[in-house]
Amino acid sequence: MSREATLCGQITLQASVTGDVLPELLRLWFDQGFTQLAPEHRRELESGPTLPSEALRSDIPCGPPGSAWGFVKIERLSDGRSSKSARVFSARSFSWFTGQLAEPPFAAALGTAVLDERGYPDTRPLQLELYRDEDRPDWCRLLFEAPEAALSAPGASRVWLGFLRKAADLADPSFGLIDYQYELYGETAVESTVGPPWLSWGEADETSREFLRGYGWVTILAQELADRLGGADALRRTGAFHEVELLARGGVWCLATPEYAQFGPEALLKVFTGLAPVLRPGTPRRFEKPRDIPHRVIYRDAADPGNSAPAAPAEIRPPGGKLVPDWAQGRRLGE
Repeated sequence: MSREATLCGQITLQASVTGDVLPELLRLWFDQGFTQLAPEHRRELESGPTLPSEALRSDIPCGPPGSAWGFVKIERLSDGRSSKSARVFSARSFSWFTGQLAEPPFAAALGTAVLDERGYPDTRPLQLELYRDEDRPDWCRLLFEAPEAALSAPGASRVWLGFLRKAADLADPSFGLIDYQYELYGETAVESTVGPPWLSWGEADETSREFLRGYGWVTILAQELADRLGGADALRRTGAFHEVELLARGGVWCLATPEYAQFGPEALLKVFTGLAPVLRPGTPRRFEKPRDIPHRVIYRDAADPGNSAPAAPAEIRPPGGKLVPDWAQGRRLGE
């Protein structure tokens, strides 16, 4: 049986490059993001009963079964020591949380869940996160995680795209993506399969203006990488993208298909072909350990565009259903 896939949207940025707008960007990511991407969950949290704060520290039910639940968390580093504070969502805790964003923290998270029949967190409608590498704290990743079904419904894509695009316009990003969630911290399918060397996520960020970290339904290129490909006009001429647009502060936004549900193997292959010259060289590896979510990657060396392309069978339907496609082999995994 295949589990429902989780999608991860992300932006990589350098705090020193983003500059004074970083607090504004964080407020947009966590406050506007919650309102735009999970409005019903937020309304229920704000109008529902007070949730027990001790549930974060004790093994007790978090609230009435079937109800909305959430938490906020801030982490700061000082002299190499980590200080973390997590609170159950309430109007008061969220006000504290957004106030903390004015002085950007080392890490931050807003988590949501629907409680199961025992009152414990079950499905997760939305997670919003900020991560940094302890060895490279100037580099930041902003992530959202949501069930694939949330982006697959007719017309739903524009809400998620609009949110990510607005954040990217503020950021001058070195990278951005919407794809499956494979590992923690937004590791991409390329980073999971191309190596050695296997880069830490901090190393991947630090070189993200030299090599593209990955590709997917939405791919955001650093301006330096877009220039190496000939700029936005050259990217449009590849025919790989429905939409190619310059971002307000630098970088290029590339959208493969109008709706997420239309993004299948054929579209993935076009995106890979268009972006291969700026991907890290190496053929992705196939790992013996089976995965719930196969890597959505083209098994060709980006440095050798003459390799034959893998088949993209017509029977593989676009994502969003109960069946998870094996993007490499063209076969379905479970029902």
